[in-house]
Amino acid sequence: YGLVGSEMCIRDSYVVTNFVGYQKKVIDPVLVTRSNEKVDLGLLEMSVDKQSIEEVEIVADRKHVEYKLDKKIVNVSQDINAAGGTAADVLENTPSVSVDIEGNVTLRGSGSFTVLIDGKPSVLEGSDALQQIPASAIENIEIITNPSAKHDPDGNAGIINVIMKDKTDQGLNGIVNASVGLNNKYRADFLLNRRTGNWNFFLGGNYNNNLYPGRMTREQVTFTDSLDRVLEADGAFDFRRSGLQLKGGVSYDFSETSTLTLEASGGNYGFGIDRSNRSHEYTMPATDDIYYVSRSTMDRSGRYLNFTANYTKQFDSRDHQLTTMAYFSRSTGDGIEKQEDYNTEEGFLVEDVIPFSTRAVETEDEYQARLEIDYTRPVGATGKLEVGYQARLDDEFENRLYEEFDNDTDVWIENEQYTSGLDFFRNIQAAYATYGGEWKNFQYQLGLRGEYTYRKIEHERSGEDFLINRLDYYPTLHLAWQFKNDHQLMLSYSKRVDRPRGYWLEPNISYVDPYTIRVGNPALEPEYIHSLELGYQKGWGMNFLAAELYYRNTTNLITRVTEFNDSLDLFVLNVQNMNNDHSAGAELMVNWKFWKWLTVNGSITPYYYRINGDINGTPVEEETFSWRSNLNTTFQITPTTRLQTNMAYRSRTVTAQGTSEGFYYMNVAFRQDLFDRKLSATLQLRDVFGTMKRDFTNTGENFEQHVVMMREPRVLTLTLSYRINNYRNEPERRGEGGGEMDFGGGF
Repeated sequence: YGLVGSEMCIRDSYVVTNFVGYQKKVIDPVLVTRSNEKVDLGLLEMSVDKQSIEEVEIVADRKHVEYKLDKKIVNVSQDINAAGGTAADVLENTPSVSVDIEGNVTLRGSGSFTVLIDGKPSVLEGSDALQQIPASAIENIEIITNPSAKHDPDGNAGIINVIMKDKTDQGLNGIVNASVGLNNKYRADFLLNRRTGNWNFFLGGNYNNNLYPGRMTREQVTFTDSLDRVLEADGAFDFRRSGLQLKGGVSYDFSETSTLTLEASGGNYGFGIDRSNRSHEYTMPATDDIYYVSRSTMDRSGRYLNFTANYTKQFDSRDHQLTTMAYFSRSTGDGIEKQEDYNTEEGFLVEDVIPFSTRAVETEDEYQARLEIDYTRPVGATGKLEVGYQARLDDEFENRLYEEFDNDTDVWIENEQYTSGLDFFRNIQAAYATYGGEWKNFQYQLGLRGEYTYRKIEHERSGEDFLINRLDYYPTLHLAWQFKNDHQLMLSYSKRVDRPRGYWLEPNISYVDPYTIRVGNPALEPEYIHSLELGYQKGWGMNFLAAELYYRNTTNLITRVTEFNDSLDLFVLNVQNMNNDHSAGAELMVNWKFWKWLTVNGSITPYYYRINGDINGTPVEEETFSWRSNLNTTFQITPTTRLQTNMAYRSRTVTAQGTSEGFYYMNVAFRQDLFDRKLSATLQLRDVFGTMKRDFTNTGENFEQHVVMMREPRVLTLTLSYRINNYRNEPERRGEGGGEMDFGGGF
């Protein structure tokens, strides 16, 4: 104590300020007197406490595949074998999915599935869409084999929803990727995002130009009463794919609960096939012995423009919200198929041989529009109700011109028999409701969807209209039980529909190869699918074991049929509603991190398939037991260095008219992160042993056919990825309310 003037004060009083991350500040002395009991210390300034510590690097991996109540989620970042590739390459090592030598994707044995991008429709369909999406731009892929009633019921096997990368931190962020591979394989893409205040802007694009050389051999025999006719052919079979896309958008947050997003994208795409075959044709008993060379090209290209507007309003809780989406698309495309046949001497071209030349030119113009309104609100303590309305319109015009070249006049002459036009219109109006909740460790969701479909096809040469005017209902059910120690059991059911693809409906003749044509069927009707699944999961941290049993029955099955036409001397492919099929199987998957440096992800899928019906009056009863497996092994050599191997096997299976032989393959990839992970370099070798192929046999009443196709093996690709402002992607759930659209026009 002491005296200040005539007053007593506390001389040793002081004030200490302290806060986490800042230096402690001491004010000493602080004079307090009886007349000045309140002391104003003014503004206190504190300095950041800077301390140097040893650098600590935390690297967190996600599971390659995660299982949710109604979907599987494939984390693309965990698959370095997909670097420089496409969404189809990502799916090569995924349960429920198979990818053949041509890049055709099947989901549980079916090529009929719906592709969404961020929950919104894709301009292209199925495998064609997945082949155009760069893997480096994908955050994850959702595989939904039993979707709820909220989703469109289209697709025999379900939905593949591709979630693209997004970044919404304040400031500018982005990522740039480029890859180059042997034999003319190029791909590049970029994504830039800038967020400032309530505004968020993004701009992206991608480019690809790839050549896939290959070979095809064909052996076929056609039978008549007097003799057998044999064809042996061998030659090049090269695929080409290319595309360019630009996309951009802006979103504005009116408040923390209200957001408007506008997006637009446009671009072009192209793919083609170049064939050159040396053929030998002879008869038994020997009467003819003919050699000839066939050269053919198929080129398809198109342009598209999409606009999407999304508005989301969240109310008093996260599960209480209203979302709306309006979508419009315009696409145009054209294709040309050309064939030249040369008579030769023992398979070698000679001078002055004049070929017989034909070509088909096709153009199309398509408009798509879609409107969705989805409302979600909680009910009680654990329930949730979802209701919505969806409308989609599709209008497409196609024209096909078939011509033969006149060598005497050097002009193309129209063949009116195979020239025609087609107008396709479809209107689908849908409403749905789902209700879900939980009781103790039990979760459930019930759903019902009603759809009115009006479809009209006008073909100028058929003289009649082909109509569908019907109302359908699609129930869904999802159940889950959560047990102690991270055990979970799930049961689900859905009814679905597979609407015919556009090129299946065209009654025009389309060229496939020198020996085969395709003819569509405008009277084709949808097929209906009943799907049931039972799943089990057990987790141990990052490790997990998952098993699924599934059964699927298809009625009014759309069946591809091969016939030999004696008058045309060609094989004819067509489609008809003529069969039913049944498939049942099991999927067992394990993800295990044995050590910090070794993670193994594997799956095995045995399944049974049976088809019954008739083909052109001939009973069909085929069944098979098959299996497929995947094994993905990742070696974490250093925190910035990884080596990954990917092996897969597909066993032999049956088709309606034959068999498809099994095959296996192996891919290897090495990844190195540089400059504090701002730059990554990935070197990849695909099909290490050259064993990936497509080998199938078709048998009919008067023919046998065996075809083998192989692409170039050991494709080496280098991919570089650069992150702007050390880009780190934060996964965001998008597309939850999205629906899919069937682009009935094929391309």
